[in-house]
Amino acid sequence: MMEKILTLLVGLLIALGGWSLSRTFELSTQQAIQTEKVSKLERHVEKMQDKMADMMDQDEEIVKQHKKLFEALADNDDTPSTGYNY
Repeated sequence: MMEKILTLLVGLLIALGGWSLSRTFELSTQQAIQTEKVSKLERHVEKMQDKMADMMDQDEEIVKQHKKLFEALADNDDTPSTGYNY
């Protein structure tokens, strides 16, 4: 009787060990997948930040050009360079 109980306990321990190993492997696989997804998102965010910085630089350049245009129009307000008056 004692041998059957010991055999049962050893079998139970082996089964629990196998389950634990398979669960550990599954969790590590999921972690690797999630880590890769996070890396992709980080790269995407960096690209978007670079694009936003470029767009901000372009916007600043456009604002400067408009300021120059308005200054030139204000300077030439008395003497229009074309035949049109608004």
